[in-house]
Amino acid sequence: MAETSFARKRWITAGLSLGLFVLSFFVFDRLLLFGLRAGAARYYASLKADKLRSRHTAITGRGDGDLLIFGSSRARYAFGQDQLSSRLNKRVVKEAAAGRFPKFFYYFYMKYRTDNAKPKVILYGLDYFMFEKKSAPDELARLDKSIKLDSLNPADAVNPVSPLLSRLSWLFRKKPEIDGLFTQVLKLDAALQAEVTDRVDAGPAGPTTYKFYTVKPDRWQTRPYQPFPGVEGQYLEKLLTVLEEDGVPVFLVLIPDSVATNDTNFEQGKFKTEARALAARHKNAAVLDLNRPEVFDLNNTLLFNDGAWGRSNCHLTNRGMADFSRKLAVLIREARSQGMT
Repeated sequence: MAETSFARKRWITAGLSLGLFVLSFFVFDRLLLFGLRAGAARYYASLKADKLRSRHTAITGRGDGDLLIFGSSRARYAFGQDQLSSRLNKRVVKEAAAGRFPKFFYYFYMKYRTDNAKPKVILYGLDYFMFEKKSAPDELARLDKSIKLDSLNPADAVNPVSPLLSRLSWLFRKKPEIDGLFTQVLKLDAALQAEVTDRVDAGPAGPTTYKFYTVKPDRWQTRPYQPFPGVEGQYLEKLLTVLEEDGVPVFLVLIPDSVATNDTNFEQGKFKTEARALAARHKNAAVLDLNRPEVFDLNNTLLFNDGAWGRSNCHLTNRGMADFSRKLAVLIREARSQGMT
């Protein structure tokens, strides 16, 4: 009898200890995230607002007006501003950079139009994964102090590494944003990345191919398409509406991906259908699809700086940029001849 009573007490003690541990974990997890949110809010509020020209801005050439280029790092390394300026007779202003998604570009254009002449045309490089992403808070804070930021909000994200663990721990759920915040605060040589798990810097010093790209595995992880509007798609709709009111032609450009990346992003059909539907709602918008093997050599490893089966984000090499920009200019001139620009 005494042994039974002792065993029962041990089980009760163990249960209470486990319950106390779980309760402490949840309280600590939530309190620490709230503390980080408060710190993030103070940090972003302290950032000095920049003029429209930033360290990412590339301005090239002269012509009969401005051509603005919007997009993420894929657009940054795809659109060759020198070629586009000379072939289209425009001054090119390229604002594409990692961490910039529709919310950023909506507010960017609203600020741009107050101090500049109406652009002649806008090129927006779309990403397969763009509707999953949030614009980097530091980019928004530097752009305009009046933009409402909601950094580290546990209600609006799931860490794709483990959706189950994301439900249990808010800290784990917001880990990509927390990593980006620490990167900013510690002033490391990197920007807060909305594409943090996929980012690769292409450029003149970058390799032209990777060995693993040429070897197709038996199996690889695929990436489902996040449908419009997703996280910030409503800002793309708002941007297109304003551009339509302003009479500014805009091309939604589908940038080439390597064949391996296209295999990874297996719902390309859904993505392209929604892009065309989005453009069709605005008389000033059109889709230019260069992510097609009959238009661009998607198998040529010399044209892609990265890309592999299981990797959903790739960039163009300098050679790829030159080929892409030449073909894009031809398509834009054809659209112009048909009366769009």
